[in-house]
Amino acid sequence: MRKMLIFGAVSLFTLTVVSLGTGQEATEQGCRQTLQANCTTCHGLKKICNKLDQQDADWKKIVANMGQKGNLSQEVQDTVVTCLTTTKEPKKLVCGQ
Repeated sequence: MRKMLIFGAVSLFTLTVVSLGTGQEATEQGCRQTLQANCTTCHGLKKICNKLDQQDADWKKIVANMGQKGNLSQEVQDTVVTCLTTTKEPKKLVCGQ
């Protein structure tokens, strides 16, 4: 089961990286998929959406801590941080708000 989850995460990451380079719409879609696939594994979407309102959050530190607990690769962590820090409205992107 664990190998299947790891394979799924790697596959999703590969698709996300490919989609990130194909334009703004694909970037938003790739970020949405990455955040939902990796963050909702441990947290409910509601909890994540509430945290996305934080001003000046140190996402790199937060994601590193969560990535260690969730056993996320450095590439996935970097993608999540990039999505949270370069997307204009991450809450709207992930939560539809």
